[in-house]
Amino acid sequence: MKTIFRVLLTLVLLVLVLALRTLFLAGSFKSLKPHKPSEEIRISGMMGVEDMTIDPATGMALASSNDRRRVRANEPSTGAIVQFDAAAPTPAFIDLTAGLNLPEFHPHGISLFTDPSDGTKWVFAVNHRKGASCIEIFQYTDTTLVHSATIQSPEFISPNDVVGVGKRMFYFTNDHDQRPDGGVSSLKDFLVIGTGQVGFFDGEKATLLDKGIRYANGITASPDGKFLYMAACTDGAIYVYQREPFQKIREIECGTGVDNLEWDAEGNLWAGAHPKMLAFLLHARKSDNRSPSQVLKINLQNPEKPYSGRDIPQHGQSPFRVVGRRRVPQPAVYRQRI
Repeated sequence: MKTIFRVLLTLVLLVLVLALRTLFLAGSFKSLKPHKPSEEIRISGMMGVEDMTIDPATGMALASSNDRRRVRANEPSTGAIVQFDAAAPTPAFIDLTAGLNLPEFHPHGISLFTDPSDGTKWVFAVNHRKGASCIEIFQYTDTTLVHSATIQSPEFISPNDVVGVGKRMFYFTNDHDQRPDGGVSSLKDFLVIGTGQVGFFDGEKATLLDKGIRYANGITASPDGKFLYMAACTDGAIYVYQREPFQKIREIECGTGVDNLEWDAEGNLWAGAHPKMLAFLLHARKSDNRSPSQVLKINLQNPEKPYSGRDIPQHGQSPFRVVGRRRVPQPAVYRQRI
């Protein structure tokens, strides 16, 4: 009996340690305070905005909109890619996919690519169809989207985000190495086992380039196209990859659940983040469950003090500045003035 008791006690302690580790890595014990002064403007009118990108030539924003709670409940729902002027006091929303004949459209991560050879613009969108996800490609003008292609591959296992690097070429992330099933996948999440992946579609086929990532999330290419920046959400870091030859060259420690990534005109990298990731999972299921949000501005333009990894920043010398933390409902979009 004593042996059985000791085994049970050991198992209970092990589960407790794993649970505390998971809660710690998810930010459950963080103390958060809003940053002041700042201006917060609520822009309502879109449902379930997951990702957003801005056309640097026009300043217009594109956002992927999808009522994921209705999708999860198997209720009829169709998503959209919405265009609006984020700088306008009361922006008007244009559904660019309203007239497209797509059998299912539930967009997640999106990307805007401008071809330097002819100036044409292309929008890439992760589309979560029933049974298998795919990548949709659209040609974009200032006011319309024209559907160009639907790309399918066995490697699109659980795609989260995409970044276009050619008219039919893109990198993508799988946040898991299998479709979420509430079983093995959830157990791996609880144990904080990395199952995320980064892949590349070369115009003909998709190939996985990296794996074992703790929740691979947002991905973007550097302005010069030489590097990839990928948000490892559970790892609280942004991974930097050299494209040619493909290799991981560094990590940017962020200390929060980094999600979508976007560049500004000055070459700064912006990241939306979830400082309390378990709170976000509860919010994803029910809007009444509020989840704090965080925005990071990462300055990579200081040649005298280049940031090259987790071991570089000393105490009080963070490479990024926190712009805002807000307890906000998912459908809202915010503009921060800094």
